Amino acid sequence: MKLETAKSFILIILIGTSLILTFGMWNYQPDVGTLREESFEEVELGGTKEETRRSLIQPSEIIFKSNESFYGFSSSQNREGMYVDMQSWTFADFTTRVADERNPDNDEVEVIFPDAIPMELFGSMMSFKDDDILFPEWSFERLYITFTDTASMGIEFVSMNGNEKATATVNNPNDYEQMWSLMTNLEADIFREYTVMDTGEKDIYIPSGEIELNKETMRFTGISPSDMRDILFPNPSVVMQSTTPQSGLTYFTDSRQMRITDNNLGMEYVNPFTENTDPPLTVDSLLERSIANINDHGGWTGDFQLTELNIYQNLVKYRLHYNGYPTFNNGYPDLSVIEQKWNSQQLEEYRRPLFLIDRSFQQSTFDLIPAENFIANLLKHPDYDREMIEDIKLGYRLRLSIEKNAIELEPAWYIKYKGTWQAPVFNETIQKGGD
Repeated sequence: MKLETAKSFILIILIGTSLILTFGMWNYQPDVGTLREESFEEVELGGTKEETRRSLIQPSEIIFKSNESFYGFSSSQNREGMYVDMQSWTFADFTTRVADERNPDNDEVEVIFPDAIPMELFGSMMSFKDDDILFPEWSFERLYITFTDTASMGIEFVSMNGNEKATATVNNPNDYEQMWSLMTNLEADIFREYTVMDTGEKDIYIPSGEIELNKETMRFTGISPSDMRDILFPNPSVVMQSTTPQSGLTYFTDSRQMRITDNNLGMEYVNPFTENTDPPLTVDSLLERSIANINDHGGWTGDFQLTELNIYQNLVKYRLHYNGYPTFNNGYPDLSVIEQKWNSQQLEEYRRPLFLIDRSFQQSTFDLIPAENFIANLLKHPDYDREMIEDIKLGYRLRLSIEKNAIELEPAWYIKYKGTWQAPVFNETIQKGGD
């Protein structure tokens, strides 16, 4: 009898405990509001302005050709100003056809972009007279402007493989007069003479004669890695942070990972679990999605310009420029480049510098050897195959000066060799002095 009483008592306790737990579950309300507020707090990196495709896609060179002589603008401001004027032109009579061998005019202008531009994208940036144009799917890197006797200009686009071309006309007399005035005043101070290197595939134009630029030592403001954490992770409160003592690298992880270099000036973010469930991105939507994403967190922390747009890899790259010249860095991640890779609607990879350049506090003058000498040294060097040289640029080597807590921009020649930008293996600058 006592055993049965004990069993009944235990059963009553268990039933009561179950009822209490069930009631607690029904009435429990987690504090979701606070978590969401922390997760979605807006953070910006301090970029000075929002960018558009028109401001980010800029020609790397505009070459005026007259009687087998070549001229380019002596300052990037004049080149950018001419391109702004081009964006106001109205292109008419657009047609496409199979390309034939091109015979340059005695007087023409060649506009060169740093990478292949899809014809469809260019069509969305410029004004075309007809609204129902079906732009071809191929890309171009160069367009040519020629002059007619009827105060109009002919525009010719040549595809990357050289098999197709498109033509258009600009019939506005004012636009014609403005361009013809530049063409007939190539001895003016706004121009300097260029030399040309023929690689067999395309002409490479380089400023001729002696070149003098300043080496700049710059103050900078670092960007907090925690700001990038709050931007890139949907729930920053659950992100784990760790540092590897041997390498000095800092990692932020949930299912994603963000790696910060040991000097806190570079970042690499990878999201390995993106799902490709939406329709593939078009070249237009890829670029717009990337620009909007960086605009949203004030990520344009310098003068960046589009340098690569790869629709097959969903990859977009923007290169930092200073005083109109591109900058280059050999680190990983590359501190001179903002790079994004998308998987449909989701950001899959993101690499960028984590600093804002402030001002120069030290300068020293560098002389670079003339382009003609540089080309001669390059072509006779055993490490380089002429056919593998894709481009040559005058730019800045971006390096960290840890002892000065500064960034150094040193003038240098750079070559694009086998698809990669690199400094030549021979020295081409002479430091003269500074203040």
